[in-house]
Amino acid sequence: MFLIMEKKAKDSVETIIKGQNLFEDARGKIINYELTGQVNFIGLITSKKRSVRANHYHPDQEQKCLLISGKYVSVFKDLSLENSLIRHQLIEAGDLSIMPPKIAHTMIFLEDSVFLNLVNGNRNHNEFSEHTIKYELVKHHEIDYYINLYSNK
Repeated sequence: MFLIMEKKAKDSVETIIKGQNLFEDARGKIINYELTGQVNFIGLITSKKRSVRANHYHPDQEQKCLLISGKYVSVFKDLSLENSLIRHQLIEAGDLSIMPPKIAHTMIFLEDSVFLNLVNGNRNHNEFSEHTIKYELVKHHEIDYYINLYSNK
């Protein structure tokens, strides 16, 4: 059995930004996102429904994820605070998630999804341990709990 997690706290450490300054005409839409800090790496990532990504943290890097399509549950915990709670929230297409350093995070995909991963710094897969530390925030037997919690949203 595992602990029931606190849901979407007001003071969450993961910031979600909705697109702004929407412009729409016969050609389509433009949605803008204002970013702080530099970005020198953009990864285009696809994820299958019910797959899990992350279960890690970044000691020094802030990570920004712009969900292009799909939906996922973001589970996160502030490792810089001794008694920090595990929190979670729904990320939907168009949301920009900003995850500060030292926040353990896991993504559980409710639908096939595509997102852009935007960071400043090294993200070379061959040097994984230099920028990413594995941290099993969500255990395998807990995945269905989160899927069921958010499946109707």
